Amino acid sequence: MSSKKPSDHYIALGVTAFCVIGASILFFFLLYHFTGVWALVEKLMLILRPILYGLVLAFLLLPVQRHILAFLTSFAPSPKVRPILNGTAILLSLMFALLVIYILLAMVLPQLYFSVVGLVQAFPDYIETVQNWLVKTWEDNPALREFLLPYYESTTQALEDWLENDIMPNLESMSTVLNWAKEFLLPNVTDVVTSVSVVVATSLMVLKDILIGLIVSVYLLARKDTFAAQSKKIIYSLLPTRYGDLVVEEVRSAYRIMSGFINGKLVDSAIIGVICLICCNILRFPYPALVATIIGVTNIVPFFGPFIGAIPCFFLILLVNPLQAVYFALFVLVLQQFDGNILGPKILGDSTGLASFWVLFSILLFGGLFGFAGMVLGVPVFAMLYSILSRLVARGLRQRGLPVETAQYMGKTEAFSACMPEKKE
Repeated sequence: MSSKKPSDHYIALGVTAFCVIGASILFFFLLYHFTGVWALVEKLMLILRPILYGLVLAFLLLPVQRHILAFLTSFAPSPKVRPILNGTAILLSLMFALLVIYILLAMVLPQLYFSVVGLVQAFPDYIETVQNWLVKTWEDNPALREFLLPYYESTTQALEDWLENDIMPNLESMSTVLNWAKEFLLPNVTDVVTSVSVVVATSLMVLKDILIGLIVSVYLLARKDTFAAQSKKIIYSLLPTRYGDLVVEEVRSAYRIMSGFINGKLVDSAIIGVICLICCNILRFPYPALVATIIGVTNIVPFFGPFIGAIPCFFLILLVNPLQAVYFALFVLVLQQFDGNILGPKILGDSTGLASFWVLFSILLFGGLFGFAGMVLGVPVFAMLYSILSRLVARGLRQRGLPVETAQYMGKTEAFSACMPEKKE
């Protein structure tokens, strides 16, 4: 005999209706006040930026810390010394990260500096080369010259008028020079000083956030087991056990996908940058360190990364030697094929489980919403959502006695209702 009262059914319906109405009101409120809500979210993100930095750093260091801790535990398995070993593993993982950053900067920064200095020094020669090329092109193509000459003359005339009417009269006497400096030069200098001050203040704020984020990452790594246990307690207190198990398993799967992809992509991009630096020096491309840095950094973006980095590098080399620019384009194409078909699969494996179409879709969607960070994180985030949805779909199909394999639903399929077991009345 059921112990439930008849009124319990109506109470459950009332609570459900209340929740649905409340969720609908909340949804329309967010929809009509999206600008204000988004401004509040941005303000909270700015306040919590050190925490976010700490989460990202702890996320990247967690695999290294776990490997070091496992290695140390093999020599001293006693639980009494585990806190000491855990602290030692955190310290060694931070030292490892700093060592990697130092090695990369020591390799790249000196060559990058000389490349940029050389580019700045040679820029006037590039301008003269472009001008000579334009003159020669105009001489060989009279129709093009007739089309572009009016625009060139109007631009030149406007520049001459500006020099004669605005600049030269202010330089004719000391008083006009002083007035010109007071009315025009000093406000611009003030703007420049203000801009520099803003840049310096912003840099100091970012440095402060990074230092706080470093402290936060140490705390997160030290207390990760406690935080994980507390999260499980909350999940199992709110959900039935079987649904709690499902949530915990999905979170673990999401972490495996995210960590495997991001850490693997960082390693893959570092290797591609080193290979590009070596090959650029062998092939004697101009500015090898600058080109390799751009290629390595943009390679973090899946699918579009190599092309995003190759375009500015191509035009940079084109200013120096057009033939070498063609060779560079062919080299990047070969490098991208090597990364996409050999190196990438070896390092990443099938960490995302996404088809090429969904990789492209996630990059375009998240990149359009969140910029460069969205392009980097879009693939693993979408892969997590795709994995959760796939598991839920498979679970629902199994409960109904239907096949899970996609091939069973391709083409003209039979009526699945005839295959389902009849329900007992």
